[in-house]
Amino acid sequence: MNIDHLRYFLILCQEMHYNKAAQRLNISQSGLSHAMAALEKELGGPLFQKEGRGITLGRYGTILLPQAQQMVALADSCLRQFQMLREGVGTLRLRTIPLLIVPAVTRLCKQFKEDNPGCDFEFSTGMSSQVCQAVLSGEADVGFCSKIFPDPQLTYASIQRRPMVAAVPLGHPLSDQTAVTLGETLPYPHVTYSWLSGQRDPVDRLFAPVRDQWHIAYQVEDANFIAELVAQGFGITVLPDTPPIHRPDIKILPLSKPMQESDFYIVRRSTHPSSATAARFFDFCVHASQKNRNNGSDST
Repeated sequence: MNIDHLRYFLILCQEMHYNKAAQRLNISQSGLSHAMAALEKELGGPLFQKEGRGITLGRYGTILLPQAQQMVALADSCLRQFQMLREGVGTLRLRTIPLLIVPAVTRLCKQFKEDNPGCDFEFSTGMSSQVCQAVLSGEADVGFCSKIFPDPQLTYASIQRRPMVAAVPLGHPLSDQTAVTLGETLPYPHVTYSWLSGQRDPVDRLFAPVRDQWHIAYQVEDANFIAELVAQGFGITVLPDTPPIHRPDIKILPLSKPMQESDFYIVRRSTHPSSATAARFFDFCVHASQKNRNNGSDST
């Protein structure tokens, strides 16, 4: 179905007069008549009926009108999207681990939109493995994750570094301290990330020298779940300093020995990038994170 013919049809529906509609469209009246005749032939029935010097919608035209409006609107939206992509703007599909949504990713997106008013975002979340797979398959333009999955088709850059901390419930024997060593946490049962989470890797590296003394009582995938278990007294935890563990019923203790940090990454396809906007957003995030580090104020 010719999209221009549908556009002509919609204008004709507004004017209900061939000559006036043709003038608005800047085409000849005969050209408009030929276009409507071709549309009627394709649909198998008349769209308009004569009424005095003008016309009125017929049965077929009444049925076509709302659908033609939807089809033209969809075509216009598609054209705008591709025009924005050519001009370096458009909608970016982002997939991120939930830990980075608040506030790191949203803050970067807000800053990027302010500099690129035509850009918008679609957000979805998943674990690091799902984030990287979505970017690799083209389901996402850019991803944010906590673990690198080596692949020549993916490019990673560190955008945030968070210190490892201990979190204990209020009233715990360690809760009166201002800092804690890793050794001081070992007598107590721990809640930690399961192996499905990319956040398990830095925690596991930290405990590697004392693995045989590390008593893991519970393993879960989500930081909010870990925080709830800690708050309810199921155990303590050592993990990267993240927003979910900052609650009034949990005491956060800096880890003084050993001091270790955990990296978070932005990832995109290194070959056949989805758009110029995706590449520019990737570079923007890397530059912004480097600026924050140089200023000594990494996003949290």
